[in-house]
Amino acid sequence: MRCERRLSTTVFRLKSITIYPIKSCGGFSVEGWPLSCTGLLHDREWILKSLTGEILTQKKVPEMRLISTFIDLSQGILFVESPRCEGKLQINFESDSYCCHKEAMDLQAQSKIFRYEVQGYHNEINIWFSNAVARPCTLLRCYSSQYYSCMGKIGTAGMCRDVETRLNFVNEAQFLLISEESVSDLNSRLRSNVQNGSAGPQIQLDPLRFRPNLVISGGEPYDEDGWRSLKIRDKCFTSLGGCNRCQMINLGIETGRVKKSTEPLATLASYRRVKGKILFGILLRYEIDNEERQEVDSWLRVGQEVFPNFD
Repeated sequence: MRCERRLSTTVFRLKSITIYPIKSCGGFSVEGWPLSCTGLLHDREWILKSLTGEILTQKKVPEMRLISTFIDLSQGILFVESPRCEGKLQINFESDSYCCHKEAMDLQAQSKIFRYEVQGYHNEINIWFSNAVARPCTLLRCYSSQYYSCMGKIGTAGMCRDVETRLNFVNEAQFLLISEESVSDLNSRLRSNVQNGSAGPQIQLDPLRFRPNLVISGGEPYDEDGWRSLKIRDKCFTSLGGCNRCQMINLGIETGRVKKSTEPLATLASYRRVKGKILFGILLRYEIDNEERQEVDSWLRVGQEVFPNFD
């Protein structure tokens, strides 16, 4: 696929890249990271599943925010830490820590159903995570995914976005992008609310509060809303529209504990509500072609220029 590049006097640059290996747990930021057919390599490739079959997320288990992760690509190891567990857990990508053969698992994301090929781990790893989230659970790794079916509002087959895109355990899309300028504007509105007495204690939000994969700088706040596609170096991405935010962005960490509040969602709702959705940031799909699948240097790097197409 070829991406159009629209000329602009504004310079946009990639400021940070963040990978979240385990869905709803902490991520880590890097200067450069390889791309894959699912987005950033190993992004949301693992999930925690309760013994009743429920996929655990911060909405019901806020303490998952305290679990930190890091991947050493050269060693092929996922490192995980939790304040509730002693020592750092190491999960080798190619080790014998798997407990069983791969199996199929269906997950519903909104109206879409995806079928995943997953593999579980031995009890030692599951016990570690059970202690970390204070409830029995198992760790699963995604090896492949496939769109399975889609149900409309009345239970009939419906139209789904991106049914051919391979996804790991994401809610809507491979990437979430936000801009520093948009976060700065939100922080300014939060400060104004505190000064006029319509909000509680002042908070200063870091872009990572919104769990983006990509943070950019340049231009005006919310410029990204109008982008149809973009190019980073020679890599093409299609915008799938705005990201609908939920109460997860109200979870912060204070003195080592997860703290809930009404912000920033309440302020965003006052000026970013569109057709019942509160939008902040945009969702992206990586447009990979057959030639790119063979490339060695399919990496994104901090500092690369971003070329939006906003026709």
